[in-house]
Amino acid sequence: MPDKKDEQKSNIELWSDAFFEMESENRNKNKWAKAQFIISTDSLPWFGLDLIFDLAKASWFDGIDLAMWKNFDAWNVEYVKKISKSYDLPVRVVQVSSNVNEKELNKALDICDATWADTICINAPKYFNYKSFNFLADNINFYRKHNKNLNFAIINPEDSNFFALPIPKYRFTNIVEIIKKYGCYIWLDISNMNMDGFESIFLRKLNDFLPYVAVLYFSDKTKIWEWHVLPGEWVMKLPSLLKKLKQNGFYRYISIKIDIDKSDLSDPDKVNLILKKTRTYLRENYEDIKIE
Repeated sequence: MPDKKDEQKSNIELWSDAFFEMESENRNKNKWAKAQFIISTDSLPWFGLDLIFDLAKASWFDGIDLAMWKNFDAWNVEYVKKISKSYDLPVRVVQVSSNVNEKELNKALDICDATWADTICINAPKYFNYKSFNFLADNINFYRKHNKNLNFAIINPEDSNFFALPIPKYRFTNIVEIIKKYGCYIWLDISNMNMDGFESIFLRKLNDFLPYVAVLYFSDKTKIWEWHVLPGEWVMKLPSLLKKLKQNGFYRYISIKIDIDKSDLSDPDKVNLILKKTRTYLRENYEDIKIE
């Protein structure tokens, strides 16, 4: 790890201009003619990576969002590289836990190096998890500076907003602060947003936020506060969101994170149908729509 005194001046400079630096970088990072639809391994707990890659390939996804903290075999760099090559399905995003430390983040870097993944997503520590929060606050700019080929993104947790909250449950609840203070992109979980903020702020000002979104977590939510449900059947204006994403040229990652019932998880064929239904929804509401 760096000597904190040696890095202090550099960190201050990064914080001061990160917002504008990211905007400039992002305008040149569109690699594809459409968004890349990937699946988070967080959607399939207790499944081995071999089965997850198999299901993702069969369901026509473009790649994998690898949640290291959900699969022990995800820590095996050579295995991840081998299975990605075997299925011809790239790892696009590597996701670290809310208890992240130096060992875990360095392992994520190793996986990115082995698989050519270009984005590391960080789950927000809970408010009183000082150890992980201080590790990120003290070192995230060092990791950014020395890994310029990677995008570092922090998730907006359940109680996140566009501005500070008085008594948050998690750290990094302020989306603007993630961008301006820590110089990170947003790993945007739309299901974690309150409906007023999603409709009145985010959708209305989508074009302003998109340059700073590295990964968009895609799912629906219900009126009784159930998160990460199968898209298209509940309360969020997902077709409007997808249309706006296409209109505004969002060509990065849309990662599918859905909570699948345990009874369904016990049947891989049923899981395959659920994933195919989700992928079909994305095709019909993003890929197949015409933009005037």
